[in-house]
Amino acid sequence: MSPAARFRLLLCASALALTGILVATSAGTFRALDEQRAVYLRSLAGRLAGLLETLPLDLSSPDLAEQLAADEPGLVDLAILAPGTPEAEAPLLRPIWTGQRLYLTEQLTAGGETVFRAWVPFHAAGRTHIARIDLAAASADFLLTSARRNVWVSLTGGAALILLAMALLWTTHRMGQMQQRHLEMEHLAQIGKMSAVLAHEIRNPLGAIKGFAQLLAERISPPDRALLDPILTETSRLETLVNELLRYGRPPRPQPRDVSWTEIARPLADHASTQRVRFSADGADFLLHTDPQLLHEALLNLLRNAIEAVSGDPEGQVRLDATAEPGKGVIIRVRDNGPGIPPEVRARLFEPFVTTKASGAGLGLPVTRKLARALGGELELQPGQPRGTVALLRLPCHTLVHRREL
Repeated sequence: MSPAARFRLLLCASALALTGILVATSAGTFRALDEQRAVYLRSLAGRLAGLLETLPLDLSSPDLAEQLAADEPGLVDLAILAPGTPEAEAPLLRPIWTGQRLYLTEQLTAGGETVFRAWVPFHAAGRTHIARIDLAAASADFLLTSARRNVWVSLTGGAALILLAMALLWTTHRMGQMQQRHLEMEHLAQIGKMSAVLAHEIRNPLGAIKGFAQLLAERISPPDRALLDPILTETSRLETLVNELLRYGRPPRPQPRDVSWTEIARPLADHASTQRVRFSADGADFLLHTDPQLLHEALLNLLRNAIEAVSGDPEGQVRLDATAEPGKGVIIRVRDNGPGIPPEVRARLFEPFVTTKASGAGLGLPVTRKLARALGGELELQPGQPRGTVALLRLPCHTLVHRREL
């Protein structure tokens, strides 16, 4: 996983964790408010039971509930349960009669309204009675309305602050990435200029060394000529490196013309046929308007990389295919079934002088990407399935002149 992906994952996880904490805290606050309402209603039911003990009320009066409602508007219903009555002997109330419980409560719905019911014992006329008191739960809303509103405001504000903080962190991270990328581009530009200068200065003496070595090889005896072979081999390798440095330091200038895909693919197939690897080329023929030399050079670099990836593997296979769709452009793929490239390495392979090979300057893919972009396209590397690597070169729509099936 790339650092940017890890940062996004960490940012999302942090936002979810903070939001979860905020929601859990708010839910706890709502539960605490509900408990406060229950406490208030219980105390209200206890006060009404106390009135039944102190006020000179007729417990058998049918107007008893109305008399108490004048003192407490939240009272919905009232029933006095005397010992021995069927309702008083219900199993639910036995803990109150035995003194195990001081009161019992429940919440129910009646007529579309929430009712808080409490069974509270009290003493009157020398006997213990139980008052079944029904209170409107809404009578305690004055305790909750403003508090709930404040919790919702806090929850919304907290979520907005979390989102704002995450956005600021992401923006800061992106700005840091852009600044780092800008510095890298400046650094790469300086490397490119220096590479072009060095390659230009090296080319002349290198050509002289190679020319004189070849001339000397023609004039000496065959046994002594073998001593010059390492010079010629190494000068050829340095010559290739110089050409890569020049190609990297100087942006290529395309000279487009109409060319068929077959004309591009045939030399690549000829090159692959000289290697010890299974090679196949698929796709229909179509006409392109591009620079065939630059396109050939880019695909040849990708083909060489693919061949090197499967070198030594008896099951190694390289495949070249191209698809062309009007309105979508041209997509050229170079596939191999080699060991593949780790994601963390694949992300840096387009940087100059980064290579996974034992030998090589690490300029092949950077140069190939420059060639692709000079042609108006883009190059990317993808993991193959089930293994290997897919080099994918996309060329723009205007590249395709027309399609012609073989």
